[in-house]
Amino acid sequence: MFTDLAITQTQGLIFGLLTLPITLWVIYTDLTEQKIKNKAVLAMLAVFVVAGIFLMPLEDYAWRYAHFAIALAIGFVLSMVGIGAGDVKYAASVAPFVALPDLQAVGVLYIGWSVILIVGILIAWRIPALRRAYPDWVWFGEAGKGRKSKIPLGLALAPAASSYFLLGAIGG
Repeated sequence: MFTDLAITQTQGLIFGLLTLPITLWVIYTDLTEQKIKNKAVLAMLAVFVVAGIFLMPLEDYAWRYAHFAIALAIGFVLSMVGIGAGDVKYAASVAPFVALPDLQAVGVLYIGWSVILIVGILIAWRIPALRRAYPDWVWFGEAGKGRKSKIPLGLALAPAASSYFLLGAIGG
């Protein structure tokens, strides 16, 4: 699955390097505020718009915008059942980077990062010293006390995208 990715090494390397600061920003803001900023979503999309035109054939590049539209439409429906709007917008901004044949591999990466995230958060919730050290982190809030206590999905989305680029860069 990870040995025959459609993303090229050049695409993986350049997209990976250009999006890494955005990925780290998304992880930080989702961890501390449980928000993915619109600026981060637009920055991710801007990287694709500007770099994508140079890194892929024009026909592929143009079709990737359909990935964005489809992901946004599916995400809009999912937002009605509780998925955060920031997560939806961020997933849609990452969608153009993903070659259609690589969708399953990215899904597996996302599932893997989600499991790591959920286990990590369940452990973190049970460490009083950690909760005391970072009381302003929104996801440490307890249900019923006016604060969110949901899992910040961007913490799995962002590294899944970066992992995909890394696998592409090393010739996955």
